[in-house]
Amino acid sequence: MCHVGDFEEGQLGKTIAIIGGGPAGLMAAEILSAKGAAVTIYERKATAGRKFLMAGRGGLNLTHSEDITTFIEKYGVQAPLLGPVVRAYTPQMLRDWCEGLGEITFVGTSGRVFPKRFKASPLLRAWIGRLEAQGVQFAMNHDWLGWDDDALLFKTADGNLRVKADATLLALGGASWPRLGADGTWVEILAQAGVDVALLLPANCGFHVAWSPLFSAKFAGQPLKAVNATFKGKSIIGDIMMTAQGIEGGAIYALSSVLRDAITLEGPVTLQIDLKPDLGLAAVIERLSRPRGRESVANHLRKSLGLSPVAIGLLMENPDRQNFSTYPPLRMAQLIKQHTLRLDAPFDIARAISSAGGVKFTSVDAHFMLIKKPGVFVAGEMMDWEAPTGGYLLQGTFATAVQAAQGIEDFLFG
Repeated sequence: MCHVGDFEEGQLGKTIAIIGGGPAGLMAAEILSAKGAAVTIYERKATAGRKFLMAGRGGLNLTHSEDITTFIEKYGVQAPLLGPVVRAYTPQMLRDWCEGLGEITFVGTSGRVFPKRFKASPLLRAWIGRLEAQGVQFAMNHDWLGWDDDALLFKTADGNLRVKADATLLALGGASWPRLGADGTWVEILAQAGVDVALLLPANCGFHVAWSPLFSAKFAGQPLKAVNATFKGKSIIGDIMMTAQGIEGGAIYALSSVLRDAITLEGPVTLQIDLKPDLGLAAVIERLSRPRGRESVANHLRKSLGLSPVAIGLLMENPDRQNFSTYPPLRMAQLIKQHTLRLDAPFDIARAISSAGGVKFTSVDAHFMLIKKPGVFVAGEMMDWEAPTGGYLLQGTFATAVQAAQGIEDFLFG
């Protein structure tokens, strides 16, 4: 890498600085180093791929196996912009790349794609080994501060360091899980350079609910299984996890963007939950109409409908809980089939799985080079797009990195 006063040429006489050691930065480094460029990855933490490893703790969901058109629709309002990028680096291409590193993939029952060994760590080790074999250099504990005239400026344990490079890729991530390295501090740097950046917001996040102290103490950490959550006509069947402060989990993450945006515009919103989606209203009424005898309401709900303690506890959060046992079957069935929860606000972005917002597409060219900073490219989650969990986040990250790497190649060698 071209440190001031210490020039090192690559095979093609070009040096590339990649800032950020997550999957976007690593993928671009792989592509560009294979072309013979001298690539250095600058990472603010002591190791690379920290959030990648965290994402793989419960099973690394690389991508999804569904039809490409349906896949692209998951990018919402940015689907027209991200669609061509994902078509240029498809889920199958990502699977082939993974298998090229010795990690065979498989399709789960939900259509999600995972490495056979399920974890991120074996894949990351093989990947870094490939990068090192291709001559990629790693500069750890380098915190990017912006530019000093025409040089990149980093804070290190030995003081500030100026670096010149022929091209730069910013792959700095969003602002979720900041302890893993991405905290959004780059927003102000780019704003000062005249780059338009959309406000970073929590995505795939949970929401605050004002539980009673009893419910919070008893049910925090327990899942509400296989319910149907609906908001503004969009319904998701899945699990909802109770927390001491509110709710999160797969069904909530899938609705989080519309919930978040509605709260921003309207204030607190109401989420509707069908606690028994496998039964119609008439069937629920019929079961609740059976003689209860001396059973408690909770036991009657458990035996007649198979409701879990969490679901029953949720019903007992009804403001009219004192009279709940006197409800006729129709009214109780309606509460079960159309239970409502008031969501006050999203959880903080630091707790979100990912973030929305970032560098606006109007600030970059077709290959993600900053219009205001020629020779500086961006990729990954720091760009203004979001996606649900299920493989769409990583696929978008890899695909934008491939697009940016192609742009750097064209800029330097084309």
